[in-house]
Amino acid sequence: MQTRFLFCLLATITCVQCRPSSEADATTSEESDAAIEQEKDFCTDIQKADQLIFLGCLGELVPEAAQVMTDNGDNFESILEKICGEKDIRYQAQLIKALEMSDDAIEKCSELLQSPTL
Repeated sequence: MQTRFLFCLLATITCVQCRPSSEADATTSEESDAAIEQEKDFCTDIQKADQLIFLGCLGELVPEAAQVMTDNGDNFESILEKICGEKDIRYQAQLIKALEMSDDAIEKCSELLQSPTL
């Protein structure tokens, strides 16, 4: 009788310990939702203040981009107008060329926009 009771107790503990938790499922789905990033169009989906912050950040982190911006605009607002307003293809091509090898800087500036302190 004691052996049977001990066996049932161990079986119950094992079942409780090995049962998947619903909290774990919720955490996993939250993490996967957070990992999915949505792409946004720079000109239409991002507010102007954030666009200016992003351009300023790139100007600080990428000297080549800063040079292109300095050569083609008086300030970040005029640069933003060339990128989004006038659709100056030549200027956009120069800026893209300057940013070609700057994935880390683009990532840092994007994270700056996504931080909750803004």
